[in-house]
Amino acid sequence: MFTGGAARERGIATSCRAKAVIVARDERETGERALLNLGHTFGHALEAATGFSDRLYHGEGVAVGMTLAAEFSASLGMISNDEAARVQHHLAPVGLPTRLQDIAGFSQEGLGDADFLLALMAQDKKVKRGKLTFILLEKIGRAVIVHDVDPSSVRNFLTQKLAS
Repeated sequence: MFTGGAARERGIATSCRAKAVIVARDERETGERALLNLGHTFGHALEAATGFSDRLYHGEGVAVGMTLAAEFSASLGMISNDEAARVQHHLAPVGLPTRLQDIAGFSQEGLGDADFLLALMAQDKKVKRGKLTFILLEKIGRAVIVHDVDPSSVRNFLTQKLAS
């Protein structure tokens, strides 16, 4: 049973129904289904950096990744810093990690190295012809696919996050 009461249970059920509708409309992930990957580009790189171990489960990696995607969106001027903070404030109270420093063994295995993390992101399934693609936010509840993201902007962002 979920902790957090009836409101959280309704939220999870609503999310599951919404995801099922999107997956049914886009079974082969050729369009809107890709939007369900919010946080996954960062999250998958973090999972790989931790050796796909129990140090960072998939959902935890996605939680950190969603926070990073929101903060990266803010750094690009797509959303406000307040909106990005809302994402973190939504995930942290339920016990999910939201910062790189929340990951067990943060300083080990390249987690503290922006170039290493960027190299792992370059292996993401959404990379096309060497161009980074991210799912980012235009506002809370509205994700967009952003193609050809400048690697130097990602590196600079990660460097800042690693130092904070």
